[in-house]
Amino acid sequence: MKLFLMSLLVISNPLYVLAATQSVEMTEKVKRDNADKVKQNNTENVSTDSEFYSKFAQWGDNEILFRYTDTKGTGRHADVSLGFRYLMTDTPIPKGDKSEDAWAIAYQGEFDFFALTRNSSPVVTTRHNPSIFYTRMWDPDKLGLSSWFISLEHESNGQVTDTQARLDAEINGFRTDYENDNDVSEVDIFEMAQQTISRSNNFFGVGVNYQIDGVQDSKSFFYFLKRIHIFAKFRYQLDKEPEDSIWWQLEQSAQLKDYVGTELDLSSSFDIGDMKSSVRLTYRTGQLLDANPFKKHTFDLRYYIDVPVGRVVSRVFDWKRAELFAIPLVFRYHHGYLDELYNYSQEISYLAIGLHARY
Repeated sequence: MKLFLMSLLVISNPLYVLAATQSVEMTEKVKRDNADKVKQNNTENVSTDSEFYSKFAQWGDNEILFRYTDTKGTGRHADVSLGFRYLMTDTPIPKGDKSEDAWAIAYQGEFDFFALTRNSSPVVTTRHNPSIFYTRMWDPDKLGLSSWFISLEHESNGQVTDTQARLDAEINGFRTDYENDNDVSEVDIFEMAQQTISRSNNFFGVGVNYQIDGVQDSKSFFYFLKRIHIFAKFRYQLDKEPEDSIWWQLEQSAQLKDYVGTELDLSSSFDIGDMKSSVRLTYRTGQLLDANPFKKHTFDLRYYIDVPVGRVVSRVFDWKRAELFAIPLVFRYHHGYLDELYNYSQEISYLAIGLHARY
């Protein structure tokens, strides 16, 4: 999946991309590492005082992606995602064997932007995910368990179509919009109407963040990997009748909890010459309780690289403040289900390229 708008081309740092998983302490470590690096490069007005976690920080993915598989005019779009969290407590950063706890609220959102490719509905909301959670954290520089959290979360796509009559009205509306466009087929119209189908569920979540050292054997193919971050999340659906049925296709039936509920995320950073990069693999399947896990599988492979164009600018124009400027590229390969909430049971594969943002 994805999450909000961003054209933030900021300072290059390999650990930024690792803040994509749901971890309070990982985000804060990124900020401290970056502040130290900026200070070393004599950038003005930077404070490295990090006795407490910052109140506002990234949470989950922040990307804008363009798919290579989108070839039709009404299908071409940008996948935009945003996530942030707000810490409701003043929480000091633990040191050594000490731990701290905190309460926080968070939000993850996903949107499809069809600007210049559709006559109407240029922005389609595909996922809202507000949550409140309690977390316990350890020293972010320490190996082993770095944090865990429990959460209460809501997930929906913000759409309103929940009856066949309303879906037929949406289809007729799109037919009117594109009645003079010979390139738009009935299949395209039905696909646009499907994106208005309502999806909603509530769930309880448990998440764990763990850190291990990278590969130490210099003869290993994976020797280039640095510290490996492991994130696991398990969710349990609270609704007895969530909005997840495929009511407009009588011959099909599915339940969302058979597709999502167990998540494992592995990520690590490494260098390619003087360029910072990271790789991240995410696996998702159904929830462990009251569902059918390990029958439907979804994989997402992401590769992040910060292209240090600022170094060239700095050398050519003798502008030291531009030295840390980089273009944060992300490449994503998706295979499986859960592309969108409205079509979560449809198997899809695609390759996408875009930008990832950090704050």
